[in-house]
Amino acid sequence: MNKIYNNALNERVFVKFENIIVTNPGDSYKIIAEITSSSSQEIDDKISRARKSFSSWSNTSLQDRLHYLERVFIEIQKNKQELATLIAREVGMPISVCLQIDIEPGLNYMRGYLDNAALWLEPETVFQNSLEQHQLHFEAYGVVAVSIPWNYPVSNFIWTVAQSLVVGNTVVIKHSEYSVLACQQLEKIFNDAHFPEDVCNFIYGKGFDAGNYMIHGDIDMIWFMGSTKTGNLIYQVAGQKSIPVILELGGSAAGIVCADADLSVAIPSIYFNRFANSGQTCDGLKRLIVHSSIFDEVVHRLTDFILQKKIGSPIDLNTDIGPLVNEKQLEALRLQVDDAVAKGAKIVLGGKQPESLQGAYFQPTILVDVASDMKVWHEEVFGPALPVVPFDTLQEAIHLANDTIYGLGGYVYSSDHDTTIKISKALKTGNISINNANYVIPHDPFGGYKKSGFGRIHGKLGMQSLCSAKLIAFKK
Repeated sequence: MNKIYNNALNERVFVKFENIIVTNPGDSYKIIAEITSSSSQEIDDKISRARKSFSSWSNTSLQDRLHYLERVFIEIQKNKQELATLIAREVGMPISVCLQIDIEPGLNYMRGYLDNAALWLEPETVFQNSLEQHQLHFEAYGVVAVSIPWNYPVSNFIWTVAQSLVVGNTVVIKHSEYSVLACQQLEKIFNDAHFPEDVCNFIYGKGFDAGNYMIHGDIDMIWFMGSTKTGNLIYQVAGQKSIPVILELGGSAAGIVCADADLSVAIPSIYFNRFANSGQTCDGLKRLIVHSSIFDEVVHRLTDFILQKKIGSPIDLNTDIGPLVNEKQLEALRLQVDDAVAKGAKIVLGGKQPESLQGAYFQPTILVDVASDMKVWHEEVFGPALPVVPFDTLQEAIHLANDTIYGLGGYVYSSDHDTTIKISKALKTGNISINNANYVIPHDPFGGYKKSGFGRIHGKLGMQSLCSAKLIAFKK
């Protein structure tokens, strides 16, 4: 397969990308579809269409743009069950879980965008006196190239695409090859909603090739959600093109459980933030740091809580934990757990594939006696495995929490307000939940520190970051 996209004259070279084979991770990796990838010529054509439609879309009134997106919102609501079924088959997220943590939250975000956009985008007066007034206006950038992962197919789409369209940008969107059926359904939803033609353009491709070709095209902004490794490559492209980029990358969030924590709140919260979606959440709680005085109790209670959950087929409405997204992800997790055991970690729960299930299944796993040289500590663990370590002093807990290249999420459990604030100020991370408060809402800016990316999405700050800020100073 030809991966050379530009010849010596810096002209685009048209190539055909490999087709996508869709398999079911919850049923022995059976093939359920083959999807034709967009050719490079098709990608260029869709970017060109997005470019041509930008003027009319950006000059459409905000009220009318919101009206069109309201129709999309209604169609997504109508298609919730169909989307959940497709996601269960190709991603492995259980249907009931998908509705709870992907589709309904995604719709809640979209509702927040539609209801608050006028307030968040109105011009701001930044200076005035008796003679002059200076206003900051927010104008759409242009064509936004969006590339998103498979772990939350609907929410990721709404987070990136809906916000971009609200402010007046046009979009070229590439969904992951592992959630391509959901992407096709979303494209159908836009068509059924009679959304203006060529404003939101869908492309399909396997691996990095199609997305790489897309971001080298005639675009004005890149919005990428995914791995830090790929994000670094995309950042270089944005730098070469001198265009803005939003990167929401990996994470290895710590959860700190203090001696005075309310465990009736902490235990369910730890379970959800680590094991929901089989642990495949960027800002999920991936390292648990527990005060030594309650360490054994926390491990015991968390183990008992997990044992109440059902591991099984994602199409079973009673399933709590389904498979990982594919065999590659399963193997990566297995290597991380095996590495920890080989270096002295002890498995309290899980640690292997369930014998009764065929596919990318892995038992929810708790590890103790964990050291900093183990992969489960210093790498991002994108699966249902949780290393648990003790601490004696707050300074020690903060040091352990910050012992990572990432900084996306953080979780603190304590009954003392001053303690939670002290810890939160010291953590080098972009988002912190105290005692299970939910920071993932439409009004809250979301983004990371360190190698978890940069830029903020959602809320007033996030929506304005999708625009060019123009200062207009005038005499009164």
